[in-house]
Order: sequence, then C-alpha cells, then structure tokens
Amino acid sequence: MTRTLDQLLTTIDVDPHAFSVCRIQTGWRMTFPAFDAVTVHFVLRGSGQFQVGASPPIAFSPSSVLIIPIREPHWVGEGGEAHVREAADRCALLGDGLVEFTAGSGADDTLMLCGALAPPYQGGFGFFDLLRAPSAGDTVSGVIPASVFDAMAHEIAHAGFGTQAMCQALMKQGLIALLRNRRKQDADLRGGTMPHPRLSKAVAAIIGNPAAAHTVDSLASLAGMSRASFSDHFSRAFGQGPIDFVQKARLRIAARLLRTTDLPIKVIAQSAGYAGPRPFSRAFQAVYQRGPADYRAFATGDAVKLSADVDPAQVPDRPDQ
Repeated sequence: MTRTLDQLLTTIDVDPHAFSVCRIQTGWRMTFPAFDAVTVHFVLRGSGQFQVGASPPIAFSPSSVLIIPIREPHWVGEGGEAHVREAADRCALLGDGLVEFTAGSGADDTLMLCGALAPPYQGGFGFFDLLRAPSAGDTVSGVIPASVFDAMAHEIAHAGFGTQAMCQALMKQGLIALLRNRRKQDADLRGGTMPHPRLSKAVAAIIGNPAAAHTVDSLASLAGMSRASFSDHFSRAFGQGPIDFVQKARLRIAARLLRTTDLPIKVIAQSAGYAGPRPFSRAFQAVYQRGPADYRAFATGDAVKLSADVDPAQVPDRPDQ
C-alpha cells in the first residue's frame, strides 16, 4: 500500500517555486494580492494570525505551514489595529533569487519562507488533487520534521549561491511529508491507505505501466471487484473515472519526459501508450493547450507566473526541475 502511494507521488506535481522571504515585526501585518497559484508560507519563527479573503482570521505558530488557495488575497501578522504594509511596498533581492518582503522597521519577529504551487495543467495530477485545497485557508503544524524548518532558516541566514534552489528542495520535502500525513489520516479514518484498499492494485498497474491496454474490465479484475463496484469506488476516491485517470497518468508522464529528456516525440508517444505521434499530439494538445514540441520549448525555459503587483524583474525565474 505504501509503495502505491510512493508511485502515485511520482505522477503528480509537487513542484514549489520559492519566491520570497517575509519578515514581519510585531504590531504589523503584511498583505498579499491574489496569486494565480496556491501560496504556501512556511513559518520559521513567530506567531500571529492570517486571513484569507473575508474568512475569519486563523492563528498560526512556529513550524506551521499556511496554505492559501488560488486567487485569494490574504494577510499575515497581527489583526486589529496593526500597521499594514503590502508585500510589494518594501522588497529587496536576497541571495541568488529570493525576494525579501519586510513589514515593520525593526526585528523580524515572524519569519516565513514563501512559495507557490502553480495549478497543474488539466492533464496533470496537482498536489492538491490529493491534499484537497482549502476553501478558506488552512494551517498545518507538527507534521513536517523540524530539521526541514531549521535547514530553511539556515539557508536564509546564509543566503548566497544556490539558496533558492535549496529552499525549493526543502519546500518540496516538506510538502511531500504533508501529503503523506494527510493521506495517512484519511487511511486511519477509512481503515486503509485508500477509500477501498483493493484500488491500490489497479492504481499500481496504471502508474507502473501506463502504456498498457488498460480497460475498466481489466482494472476491475486486478482489484478483484465487479466493473460497476470498481468504477463507483474509483470515481469516489479520485473524482474521475478509471480511464480518465489512465489518460492523465499517460500525459503526466509524457509531459515529464518532454521536460526532462531529449527523447524524440515519437518515442515518448509510444512509451506513453499511444499508437503514434499524431494521436499523441492530439491528446496532448487537447489537455495542455499546446503541442508536445511547443510544450517542451515552453516548459524548459519558463517560470511560474504569479499575477501579483510585484515588479516582474524582481521575481526570479524558476530553474529547470
């Protein structure tokens, strides 16, 4: 069962873009615009509140992770009569690519490493496809090892060459730990690692060999379930039918090969289970809104796009993953 979760993690987007360090003095709060990405704040020290949109404020403490849904303005710091500063009002470049935002003029009583998780293309499994995106913000504590937060703080204190890349790696480690824990909680509630434990055999078969001629009948047989029961349990577990899941797995792996290898598109198409480049290109275009060749060129040189009122020149490009 654990192996199945490990396999599933290889097909989803857990690709944080570390874009800033936020320093907030007691008596202040920092406001953020609506980003075209899920925003995560790793609290390295300090405590206070954060508010997403018009929802009630939520308390946070050190070693918390604040999760902000896509396109939701929010603030972090103190509520009430606190001084207010927009994140972009006072910023500077830190190390080799992080932007430093400051609210206040003295001590950084609250220190956060901030990142973004761009929404996956329609054909990809996003981090929050499994860890359900909160509708009004969320805070998580005590799940990520303390060593991850300590390493983040060390990188920020000694910012220099490689700091952004190291922070992104640490954020990814923390988010995967968060995902593992959330799925384990779901398992404890349901009595298994999935809503129905026999689904794991079908999921493992899809991810282990996405190019195989999977059908609902063949997957149901692997799970030892009737076609109707398998389809029902699968759809409730993953929010999509089994063949849609197969298609996403194939395209997700194909997209990764396009980003990370120089393999010819014909080879990638065959590896992903398509009869040839043309049907593969049609399926890829329909989901990713661009053909495989254009996607490869775009993905290897583009950055996470944040629709924020921050000077684009100060927001660094994301290095290739």
